[in-house]
Amino acid sequence: MTKQTNTSPIIRDIKQIERYTVQNATQDMQFRTFVLRDLPLSNTLLDERVREETQSVWRQIDCLSCGRCCRKLQVVVDDADIARLARHVMSSPRQFQAKYVRVASDGTKHLASIPCPFLQPDNRCSVYDLRPKSCRDFPYLNEANFRSRMLFLLDYLSLCPIVFNVWDRLKRQFSVRRPIKGSTQKRPPKP
Repeated sequence: MTKQTNTSPIIRDIKQIERYTVQNATQDMQFRTFVLRDLPLSNTLLDERVREETQSVWRQIDCLSCGRCCRKLQVVVDDADIARLARHVMSSPRQFQAKYVRVASDGTKHLASIPCPFLQPDNRCSVYDLRPKSCRDFPYLNEANFRSRMLFLLDYLSLCPIVFNVWDRLKRQFSVRRPIKGSTQKRPPKP
């Protein structure tokens, strides 16, 4: 499979992204199935393509103009995050956890409030250099083994313009003109 240069326009408008995500839900699941079962790329090469598209898209989107991840998601924290943030707010980890953290039934720790208590009105993070690992890693497009995380990432299509645009570019780059095995729907024509 030859590498294609992707010049599709970046979509930044959240309402448009939300609308497209709903309209393309079936196509997105079909594409996920195609990538899982039929895309003739190793995980290593696929991860490389995803990283390239992510870098290209990220250069064109200003996260500070959005901030939806900080306003809509629960921030997962670990003990190292709690200790680091506690030092910043000059409290003990125990005091920080009592004030800012809740523990889910599965034991996962997360910041108690949505939006994030460290989000400022201008969408800047007041603890940016100390932010939790889950914030540093979001939207998880640079992590290895993209194939195993696609279902998880589909949840972020309507939330994050970077995820939406990377996914859209991947669909364009790897589009196929035949239906997915076992599917009764035909794939849309290549744009």
